[in-house]
Amino acid sequence: MGFTPVQLLNDMGRIASELPADPVLALRRQLRLLVQALALDAAQLLLLSPSGKSFNRRLQVPSPGRLEAAAVHVVGSSAGRAMLSKGPVRVGRRWWFPVGPRRRAIGILCLVLPPRTTISEDVLTAVVACCAPLASVAAGLRARPRPFVPRSITQLEALSAENDRKFREISLLYRLSKAMHSTLRLNELMHLILSAATVPEGGGFEVAILFMANERSRTLQGMLGVTGETAPLVLPATRGIREWEQPVVTAVSREAQRQSPFCRNVVGLRFSLDDPDNALARAARGGRVIQVPEPRNTRESAEIFPAGLGLSTYACVPFLGRDRLLAVLVVGNAAGADGPIAPGRLRFLELFASLAAAAMENSMLLHRLETAHQNLRETQERLIQGEKMAVLGEMAASVAHELKNPLVAIGGFARRLSHLPPGDDRCLEYGGIVVREVERMEKMLDNILAFSKKHMLCFAECRIAEVVAEALAVEADALEQAEIITVTDIAADLPVILGDGQKLRQVFINLVANARQAMGISGGQLTVRIYPDNLRGETAVVVEIEDTGGGIPAAVLRNIFNPFFTTKEDGTGLGLPITHRIVEHHSGEIEVQNRELGAAFIIHLPVGAGNPAFR
Repeated sequence: MGFTPVQLLNDMGRIASELPADPVLALRRQLRLLVQALALDAAQLLLLSPSGKSFNRRLQVPSPGRLEAAAVHVVGSSAGRAMLSKGPVRVGRRWWFPVGPRRRAIGILCLVLPPRTTISEDVLTAVVACCAPLASVAAGLRARPRPFVPRSITQLEALSAENDRKFREISLLYRLSKAMHSTLRLNELMHLILSAATVPEGGGFEVAILFMANERSRTLQGMLGVTGETAPLVLPATRGIREWEQPVVTAVSREAQRQSPFCRNVVGLRFSLDDPDNALARAARGGRVIQVPEPRNTRESAEIFPAGLGLSTYACVPFLGRDRLLAVLVVGNAAGADGPIAPGRLRFLELFASLAAAAMENSMLLHRLETAHQNLRETQERLIQGEKMAVLGEMAASVAHELKNPLVAIGGFARRLSHLPPGDDRCLEYGGIVVREVERMEKMLDNILAFSKKHMLCFAECRIAEVVAEALAVEADALEQAEIITVTDIAADLPVILGDGQKLRQVFINLVANARQAMGISGGQLTVRIYPDNLRGETAVVVEIEDTGGGIPAAVLRNIFNPFFTTKEDGTGLGLPITHRIVEHHSGEIEVQNRELGAAFIIHLPVGAGNPAFR
């Protein structure tokens, strides 16, 4: 470390001898020497009060570097344990050394090590030896009479100290607020609130307990308990206050806090909000902080909190939302700590509770919103499922109806055949009717299977103009017999699309056949247009098939793509639904428009229709 124990001890003694008239400056230089020589993060000297029950003054370097008031109890604190043990005590990264005679120490030296570092035995011995020159200077400070200071200067110093305290308090509350607002998950937030209340760099209380309010049952239920030992699991001291603005609350750290014996004792507690003798209930009903300074002399200790919690003085702080009580926070000192909680710390608790309540209410509102969203999704899924079942029922009824007609005809003529004598001329006629009805049923079942089963689309490069020409060639004889004129308007330089040519040809055959049937035997004009366009921002090819059949009635138009809906006596109602499905599987769109002389089916097919897949 670039020093020898003898050199360090000599330098500490030299500082003590050079500045006998200014002990504060001498102590500051001695602490800075320790920080530099040992490569420490900080060094702090706590001076014992005349009563011997607390440390009332503190000097810390590198900051703030001045002697300031402190309120650290001997009993229950790490500094107190070092004094009682009369030797060095380690707590995390902090080492505590008694300063002064073994039987009558006058203070405690605290050294803060950098993360992941240790102190060797030689260094420990050197630090123990350095406590002697520290004690000689500190003893002069304790015995030094207080000089006369004019009242105006005293007031300015008091005002400056008060402003400094408020500034530090506001800075701490700001960072704690950012930490608590870093998450909207109530489970994480509870651990953050209680850890912030108990870590030394935060609220500094020994214990913190959170009771959630249930307005319906009028009870307070213990949810979580955190102590000064478990708080660093969530807010590690090594990361510092600034790092708390974006804390990481892991499931492991939360579970470790919950499994502590203190927390397990807290979770079983349950109090009535209407109990007039319960401090928690009084704080909740009154909406104010209530302190219980001496619970050993009241009903609170014996009947409210079990002895296993080891509570001494504690305060109950309500968390108030906009229009209701959210929770009650209990913070306190460990058993054996003397004296009430200082008024300044109670004011800090009020501000802290206001910030925590705001964060908690936001978290609860988010939880309600998520629950409502989940309920809406479940309701939507039930409605969709109900609609699917309704469609399935309608489909089953339609299929049964469509199959019943040919079955009735087949059954009737089959019975007639069974009663005819051999050689009767009607046998041939009845047999032909049975064959036609069977073929009709087979066609109907083929359409149903084609609509319901999944198909593998074989995507390849397709030239839509050629596919449409093939469909027109299939329907050419039927169009000619119906005296229908075919007019084509095909743009030049059409892009090649990616699609299944066989399936697309089936689409155009269905549409051309429907147009022909709509125009009937009186003739008409079938117009086919093919031109490039855009679909959802991508290049596409559009195919329009327009007839002069008079158009489609509005009541029919909204149902034409529904399965089994048909206006034809011998139709199955599956031609257009199958067409619609094939176009969808090509990532395209199909729409119907009624124009001046008839209906027009317009199909948009993107150039990159998609990847080959089972549809």
